[in-house]
Amino acid sequence: MLLVVTNLHVWFVDPFTVLQSLSWLCLAGSIYVAMAGMQLLHQRQSTEAGEPDALIETGLYSMIRHPLYSALLLLGLSAFFKLPGLFPGILLFGAVFTLVSTVKAEEELDEKKFGPKYEDYRMRTKMFIPYFF
Repeated sequence: MLLVVTNLHVWFVDPFTVLQSLSWLCLAGSIYVAMAGMQLLHQRQSTEAGEPDALIETGLYSMIRHPLYSALLLLGLSAFFKLPGLFPGILLFGAVFTLVSTVKAEEELDEKKFGPKYEDYRMRTKMFIPYFF
């Protein structure tokens, strides 16, 4: 949030430059990933009332393990590209570090909960960005 507030004053300045366009692309991606991830979670809740903690392996979850965190990462990148600099870079690094740390802790719990099934899922998917990271 601090990254968004830091660069808010340039959010709509020169909206069609390369960096601004990249920022808008990241923002659109963030919105899409967040909505698609939340939709899958909602569908699972309505169809699997008996198993609220089942492992989701469809849709975005078939490529990335943490789409909602991916949405936050893309939002951070979007805000950073509005006006890159040292302070926004430090804030982005802090956000990425926090997201990765949170995911690592979550994945330890998921491995205990789902066992080998989660390990297999983890080997087939990426953490945040399909085919990359």
